Amino acid sequence: MVREDIRARAEEVLFHYAAVIDDGELREWPGFFVQDGVYKLIPRENYLRGLPVCLIYCKNRAMMEDRVAAILQASIYSLHYYRHHYSNIRVEDLTADHATLLANYVVHRTQDDGDTMVFSTGRIIARITLTETPKFMEKLVVYDTCRIPDLLVFPL
Repeated sequence: MVREDIRARAEEVLFHYAAVIDDGELREWPGFFVQDGVYKLIPRENYLRGLPVCLIYCKNRAMMEDRVAAILQASIYSLHYYRHHYSNIRVEDLTADHATLLANYVVHRTQDDGDTMVFSTGRIIARITLTETPKFMEKLVVYDTCRIPDLLVFPL
């Protein structure tokens, strides 16, 4: 597989992942990960210092499915919509079966009153499989500020 094909597949999985969250199809979110895949939403300061504390930490797909169930069945939050935007997408550390995907991100959130704001910025550091349909082995969302404006319901 040539590098351009790998980059195209990596972008496709990243863009499809964002569309699922942006379009409110949260039940599909765990399917982007291998069974023992890891998802972490971690502040930049903790990431740089090697500190383990995350805002969200799911160490396998079952934990992600539990989170989805909790969001859909038990959480109460104001209606809002996310829009993910990615830039500087890179694919590095290629091996026969996986690669590292790096990207910057910004997420805008629109409240039910129509107010839109920058909700989160940061970078993605992910290991993906190089299968026909790439999946995340690990996805770190390293956000730039320790202050989240208010309730964070959905994964980023």
